[in-house]
Amino acid sequence: MSDENKVMLSFSHTAVGYGEKLVLSDVCFQVTKGEYVALIGSNGTGKSTLIKCVSGLLPLAGDEIEICGKNSRKLKAKERARLVAVVPQSYYVDYDFTVEDIVMMGRNPYIDFRHRESKEDREIAERAMKLTQTDVFRDRPYNELSGGERQRVILARAITQQPEIILLDEPTSALDLHHQIEVMELIRELNEKEHITVVAVLHDINLASRFCSRIVILKDGKVKADGTPQEIVNREEMEALYNMKLLVKNNPLLEKPEIIPIRVMDETQAVKPLRIHVICGEKGGVRLLEQLVNMGHHVSAGVLNLGSDDDEICRYLEIPRIEIGAFQPVRPEDQERNLQMMEAADVVIVADIPFGEANIRNLDGLENIKGELYINENIKNQDFTGGKLEKRLEEIRKIKEIKFYGHFTDKMITEKFK
Repeated sequence: MSDENKVMLSFSHTAVGYGEKLVLSDVCFQVTKGEYVALIGSNGTGKSTLIKCVSGLLPLAGDEIEICGKNSRKLKAKERARLVAVVPQSYYVDYDFTVEDIVMMGRNPYIDFRHRESKEDREIAERAMKLTQTDVFRDRPYNELSGGERQRVILARAITQQPEIILLDEPTSALDLHHQIEVMELIRELNEKEHITVVAVLHDINLASRFCSRIVILKDGKVKADGTPQEIVNREEMEALYNMKLLVKNNPLLEKPEIIPIRVMDETQAVKPLRIHVICGEKGGVRLLEQLVNMGHHVSAGVLNLGSDDDEICRYLEIPRIEIGAFQPVRPEDQERNLQMMEAADVVIVADIPFGEANIRNLDGLENIKGELYINENIKNQDFTGGKLEKRLEEIRKIKEIKFYGHFTDKMITEKFK
């Protein structure tokens, strides 16, 4: 077996719990050398419990875990510590240890009454501090450091331990955004350059997608899904995991999928659901479309360019609409289909969108619709038609009442269309 295919962690029908209560009942997966694996799951699914079991803090309730080919039940504490290092969510000490003192604790598995601290031990610690950029405050008391600095120190201690595997238990949970990214970048660098196998418990699926090569989802005491971020971070899997409505979009800079949470709580339901047709485009209708659908209205949309934000939210919400190619202008036949869709509408809303030669035809025929007509007054500030928009609005207003509105807040939408 090549080194890169060497199995570092093997969970075979692993069961773990507290007393009589099992948290994990049948966990099966393997981690090979050099992988960076994220453990994902909702609260109480046993992610941190599994980490504690690998590190020896919790006994197994059933079957086994192998660490670097060795049965974890048979490993002595120092032998286990040479194979596995743990970076907890937070770490506090009661004494005024310096940063260097804390980092040197990583050599404890190699030091006893026969083997005292050596020059080599100090050199290993020195290298770890340089890798984590903690050498610059080596003499400062650990307890006086910021959260991000502390996490780097604990990482340095873990590296000094020279383990085969580093286990991280929510390493960014108490950090601000800057320090979250800093710590995750550092861990990835250690994984790639030092070839350390990493298993990290993470709550933030976007961090997991961005930094990890593989994601394992735990649910109902076992592995629910296992694969690359591209395989795991999809709408069906993520909505089931988080029990909420969300979007999944590809980050073009990172080329990784990310989730965008939409809502957990539903809007107040409409007493009498209406048929509402929304003329939108680009991103002017996203919030409006989502809220109207969530209130229980029967929503349709007008002519949308493929790939626009409004088109994507319609795809997600399964809203009927007329799709045309990206950057393609609205043709007479497209507008005819648009008018047919709004024939039975109780309300037609023109969203806050810019109008140019490509989409001015969206307004053709609105004077003949049966339903109420609402038009966002801000479209007048986004007129790129050389005056055609104002002329078209005047033509409509001669025949059909236009109810101009400003920016619809969530409360206004709920009140107006309840």
